[in-house]
Amino acid sequence: MLTNTERLRLLARLFTRPVFSSLAQRGKWQHSLAFLKNYGLLESSRPRPLSLLFDQAWEEIKIGYRNEYVYKNEIANRILFGRHRPHTASFHVEMPIGNSIVDVAVFNGTSTAYEVKTEYDSARRLETQTADYLKAFEHVYVVAHPSLAQDYCGVVREGVGVMALSQRGSLATIKKAKSNIQALHHRTIFRCLRREEYVSIIREASGQTIDLPNGLIADECNRVFGTLEIDLAHSLYVKALRERKIGLQNANFMSTLPTSLRAVGYATPLSERQRSAITDVLNECVPVALA
Repeated sequence: MLTNTERLRLLARLFTRPVFSSLAQRGKWQHSLAFLKNYGLLESSRPRPLSLLFDQAWEEIKIGYRNEYVYKNEIANRILFGRHRPHTASFHVEMPIGNSIVDVAVFNGTSTAYEVKTEYDSARRLETQTADYLKAFEHVYVVAHPSLAQDYCGVVREGVGVMALSQRGSLATIKKAKSNIQALHHRTIFRCLRREEYVSIIREASGQTIDLPNGLIADECNRVFGTLEIDLAHSLYVKALRERKIGLQNANFMSTLPTSLRAVGYATPLSERQRSAITDVLNECVPVALA
């Protein structure tokens, strides 16, 4: 017999990249959700769409097991689908920045980093994490539980903001982040870009076409990028990171996903065929028995 904690941890596995990728690659739910069946969580005489299973599991973990995914997904729902739109802003999950990995990065007219600190986390690495993020984002926020948010206000760096995620999923700004553009670091920003992005940026900003052997292109583009005014460098970087995620097909796909799957959807690279497969499988009926 599962304890409530064990049950919630099993349900939380539904919102991981391995499960989401498996559904997209196989186009079938039986193998991907075998771990639920093994523990008796898929037994019912009333089959319902798979999307409903995810939404039911989401409601349970959102209340009883506020892990990192809960925070990431609520940021997606409240920031990207609430304040912005997936056609105009891009959402990046677990984006490498310097020696750290930011939990969520949003690029719209500017760049914003969101570092999640759940009730199960500590502030041990926060100093080095935010130091890295401040080299690549205009605004940096720590997102925490309401009971801990005020404490984080006292430990974060100057200029770093703090937000609280309520039990109902709303985000409240406890301390507003300050603009950090003038302190951004060219090299850190450059390392966030893909080759085709920084080559395009250099061409647009300087009018130069880099005609060098492949092994020398990155170094030359990095050098030229470092000569740009930081406001321009940041603007071109934001434009590139926005365009990486806001293609019409990708934005439409994200809009069709259940609200419970938005963060893992953004975190998992999929081909057009895989997107179609997961859309189809989410409509298939499964024996839902989570209540």
